[in-house]
Amino acid sequence: MPELPEADIFRWHLEGISPGRKVGRVRVKDRRVPVGASVRGLQSAPEGRRLCSTRRHGKNLFAGIEGGGWLLLHFGMTGSLRYLRNGEEEPPHVRLLLAFAGGGRLAFADQRVLGRVYPVGDPERFVEEKGLGPDALELDYPSFRERVGGRRGAVKSVLMNQGVIAGLGNIYSDEVLFQARLHPGTSAAHLKEAELRRLFEAIRSVLWTAIEKGVDPDELPGYFLLPRRREGERCPRGNGGIRKMRAAGRTAYYCPACQPESRGGSRG
Repeated sequence: MPELPEADIFRWHLEGISPGRKVGRVRVKDRRVPVGASVRGLQSAPEGRRLCSTRRHGKNLFAGIEGGGWLLLHFGMTGSLRYLRNGEEEPPHVRLLLAFAGGGRLAFADQRVLGRVYPVGDPERFVEEKGLGPDALELDYPSFRERVGGRRGAVKSVLMNQGVIAGLGNIYSDEVLFQARLHPGTSAAHLKEAELRRLFEAIRSVLWTAIEKGVDPDELPGYFLLPRRREGERCPRGNGGIRKMRAAGRTAYYCPACQPESRGGSRG
């Protein structure tokens, strides 16, 4: 499930293959991909123009179009980007293809078709209109404390709320809470200062580590939960077995020994 680290890796890929390259043709293979724009509108936005820059906000990737405007890429639950050299076979579930003048194609694949690609005028306006919170890697601690501390609801739900902080989803919120030693059901309103600080530092550490390791589970440190994020697996710290529960309407994985359930909110 692509979250902030995956979107950042896709940004690196896009920057590595597209700067200064003119888009020759856009082929929309699934009409469900563009939202708020026609297939023709999506095709005409970049055709004959260069992709000249990239930006990312949370899980959203923006590709700047020569002459103005941007392409928004949101990867949903199963979306990905892949560059195809001349003659290279398409991967499964390709929904959109950008063919570059001079050869090569950029494929947007998405098995569940929950991802979206469409033109937008300006990333800042998009973020404002969608009500997105600050990017998780651009937030300083005072702003984080103001946005998260005292907020109603389980801390896992708060972390996944894109209007509070943009970028964390179901998977990385589990890792962040494991590193911060907080139970997924802990009330955000009852977090103490030390817990808020620990949570903030865990967000930055987890996301940067995932990016630096290329979001490859096999390359993640041995103290990470993600490679063992299954019920019954051993805790990376050797403190028992991993369990699952429902939190924020999703399945959460945690270690009961490292992340004991609090009474009355905070564990202290």
